[in-house]
Amino acid sequence: MSDNNEKKAYFTDNITYLRKAFDDDNSFIYHLVEEFLKTNLSVTVLEMPSFEEFFKSDTQRFIITNGHDKMGFVQILKNNEVGYFVYPKYQGRGLGTEAVKILMELNPRKRHFATINNKNEASIKLIKKLGFKPKATIFEKINE
Repeated sequence: MSDNNEKKAYFTDNITYLRKAFDDDNSFIYHLVEEFLKTNLSVTVLEMPSFEEFFKSDTQRFIITNGHDKMGFVQILKNNEVGYFVYPKYQGRGLGTEAVKILMELNPRKRHFATINNKNEASIKLIKKLGFKPKATIFEKINE
């Protein structure tokens, strides 16, 4: 689907923007999450679900783009959890921070939360910059 007819939420650089994700973005989204899972930084997803299962959930997703390149995406789940994924070559530019901020503005809720691996320092920095505060610690035991 063309970006030209879609509502866009621009970043402060007036070039990058969020737009609603469409079905033809699903391969991009799935691949980006699949690559993230290889980093072993996920907390809630241990194994990538099938493509069909992944997109069954009631999740709103938005693509981070400049109109030419898809740089990443952000999402908000029905339970108010935000998620963000930025391709490594675009990380460190503040895109994730600005995308999550816009995502929350587009989806106002009394409460937003994020689940982050303790080893994911960049993600922790991003979410703290947006005013999130630590609330709990998740303990895990994996039996082989």
